[in-house]
Amino acid sequence: MNKKIFTLSFLFYGAVVGLISTQLWQISDTPFFLNIPGVLIGDIVYGLSIDFLGNPSSSQAHFTIPWILRIPQVYIPVSIIFWGIIGLISQLIYNSKKNK
Repeated sequence: MNKKIFTLSFLFYGAVVGLISTQLWQISDTPFFLNIPGVLIGDIVYGLSIDFLGNPSSSQAHFTIPWILRIPQVYIPVSIIFWGIIGLISQLIYNSKKNK
């Protein structure tokens, strides 16, 4: 088995569910269930980016932060990073058990 299969699989999953969450976030709750951590952490990143990078007192605070940090776009990088880290941890555990 390839030594990077878990990491690559989780990165791919993160990219796919991130894109699905971005495309369908207003239509259905189903993408949320596919990507619960990515959506919840993405919402946190969005709020923090308004607080630290944007102007929270503006009536248009959403538009005071970079485009990639706005909802729903923020779900893609957050999903890729979150699921990639989970894949990396899984890969490291698998590799350490396989080498014993």
